[in-house]
Amino acid sequence: MGETTVALLELRYPVLSDVQREYIGRYGVLHPKEGIARPSLFVIDREGMIRWKYVGANAADRPTTAEVLAELRDAR
Repeated sequence: MGETTVALLELRYPVLSDVQREYIGRYGVLHPKEGIARPSLFVIDREGMIRWKYVGANAADRPTTAEVLAELRDAR
């Protein structure tokens, strides 16, 4: 079995992948027509508060790497 993306990228923070779609509705990222999650990123602080979120309109709508890194720096 291959390494996970988290291991390959050596991430030191938790990453939620909602394969069972348990959180899609809770976080308001369900695509109304496709029945799947829209591309979404959340930055959650140590207290569990959402500090930033990006919910794309469709599969191609994603933030740039620079945008995500800026938000991570700001959330410190």
